[in-house]
Amino acid sequence: MYTKAKKIIIDKENLGNYIEGFDVYNSLLLHKLQDQSIRRELYQIKYDYRPDLVAIDYYGSDSYMALVIIQSKISQVENIRGNYIQLIPKDILDSIINGI
Repeated sequence: MYTKAKKIIIDKENLGNYIEGFDVYNSLLLHKLQDQSIRRELYQIKYDYRPDLVAIDYYGSDSYMALVIIQSKISQVENIRGNYIQLIPKDILDSIINGI
């Protein structure tokens, strides 16, 4: 299974650090994010079609946008104000990322 490269691209939240080429399924990070035992919190979407703003609102940085998209498990069409998604709290998500 692919793990992150020794050199970090841009920032630690960038999925390019954890995915080999275009094979998103060959990713240790993706595998860990699927763990159902990890605590998640309900987040009510406040911005239509803007996972970048969800990342800023919930995690404090738009660099978490791809992680929000992966965790939400909804299509962009469903990414509308009022819908709920489950997100891993920042401290837990950062701990997962730092442990890889």
